[in-house]
Amino acid sequence: MATKCLLIYNPVSGNDSITNAELLEMAQVRMPDFAIELWETTGENDEDKIIAKYEESKPDLVLIGGGDGTVKLVAKCLQHKEVPMCILPLGSANGLAKCLGINDLLDSWESVRDFKIHDIDAIQINGELCLHLADFGINANLVQKFEQEESRGMLAYVKNSFSEIFGTESRTFILKISEESIELKAKMIVLANGDQYGTGAIVNCKGIMDDGKFEVIAFNPETADDYLRMTMAFIKGDIDQVDGVQTWSVEECQLSNPEGAEFQIDGEIMETTDFISAKIEKHAFKFLTGKSFGACHTSLD
Repeated sequence: MATKCLLIYNPVSGNDSITNAELLEMAQVRMPDFAIELWETTGENDEDKIIAKYEESKPDLVLIGGGDGTVKLVAKCLQHKEVPMCILPLGSANGLAKCLGINDLLDSWESVRDFKIHDIDAIQINGELCLHLADFGINANLVQKFEQEESRGMLAYVKNSFSEIFGTESRTFILKISEESIELKAKMIVLANGDQYGTGAIVNCKGIMDDGKFEVIAFNPETADDYLRMTMAFIKGDIDQVDGVQTWSVEECQLSNPEGAEFQIDGEIMETTDFISAKIEKHAFKFLTGKSFGACHTSLD
């Protein structure tokens, strides 16, 4: 009997979406041992529909075709279902897929073939699910700009962030870890379970996605030289060696945002808040991972 697979596809995700027929044919060719059923999101009552479809199909694997928003939607619906998921990175932002070692569709098909399942942590932030990255400040502002432009990738990130970095004043934040309160001045605060954005910028060198911890990272570049060093470190993956960057590994924390910096979770702009409480949820989801998801992304436990 063939292994059952439910392919959940967001047809409006990304700039170069393929048709559902093309995607289904591609999956059937690449996954001959699976009985694949394709189901599309519509943007209307998707959460209830996904839960109902899962209960009807009872698949052994769920493929998610879309970007970070689609992955988050499906994961939220299937939490505690213990079903492995695999991302088909078809969105304009595919940050979580990159964190899992899946850079393109070829990586997705290879991950299905190899079928290496990892238990991946998540962060609960004020009751909202965060799969890989949330932040206050510069990048949250950039998310809004990226939504309005066709350009993507590191060059677009550098172009937009250069104007943003010098047009944004440092904000005051208060980080509370256990009983310790730390007042910070920063242009960006990141809460990171994963290690990189969809642009490829490696923001969290300590990012291990199954260790029961997440990182809080404060960035406060003040000069052009600071910014250039930070940008190169994003590319090289050694941001923790740059002056003006502070990192804490935590299981939970609280963060006050008294000056109302913009806030985003997994690429979605959230309502401005002056306070968040964040806590790790260890091994919340099962994901198939790509070959590049190595020792730097997973604990030895």
